[in-house]
Amino acid sequence: MYEKNGITYPRVTTIISDSTNSAPGLMQWSSDQACKWIRENCDKFLEPFDDFMVSEEELEQARFAYKDTSKIAKDVGSDVHNAIEKHLKGESYTLVSTQAEKAFGAFLEWEMKVWLKPYALEQTVWGDRWAGTMDFYGLYRGKLYVIDWKTSKKFYPEMRYQTGAYRSVTEDPVEGCGVLMLNKTDGMPRFHDTSKTYEKDLKVFNAMVELYFLRHPRIAKRFEKGE
Repeated sequence: MYEKNGITYPRVTTIISDSTNSAPGLMQWSSDQACKWIRENCDKFLEPFDDFMVSEEELEQARFAYKDTSKIAKDVGSDVHNAIEKHLKGESYTLVSTQAEKAFGAFLEWEMKVWLKPYALEQTVWGDRWAGTMDFYGLYRGKLYVIDWKTSKKFYPEMRYQTGAYRSVTEDPVEGCGVLMLNKTDGMPRFHDTSKTYEKDLKVFNAMVELYFLRHPRIAKRFEKGE
């Protein structure tokens, strides 16, 4: 949540997550993390068997392995965002993990191919009953763009909605927007220019805002009261 003039605003990402069904994907992902933990931490029977010897204690640790993975991913994302901001400002920075180094390396590789001139970095922006943090606002290949950095492996439609929301509240006539994927595994940058779908993406996001407050009447009332 963000607070301004005594009013609490929900995050862009909170609104989008509330309106999308990510449960099936998250269930599969959490199961994958449990299996990965067992493979990496438990002993195997001798050949020709391909089974694992797992105790109850180990099963309990595997059960919550997804929490550790999620925290690491968030830490890497924060680390990379911080490094990019400081780098573009000409300040010193440090990276605390190999994954962060690969993701940041992907950014440096991409930066060499485009001309970036930031006007604003990691800026809090305010919309109609929502708020968020815009990663980059400035020149990209000589055009005024809003860009979001992501360290996830896959590109999802929800990322377009988020970037569209940020673009909608900029004061100057922005020419485009996009999402830069910084793969923390292979160190490859992939830029998704979402300019062509901007108007559609913004309509989807605005509908999500309406749905969010309809689904959460208590939050809507607090917002109306200025709480």
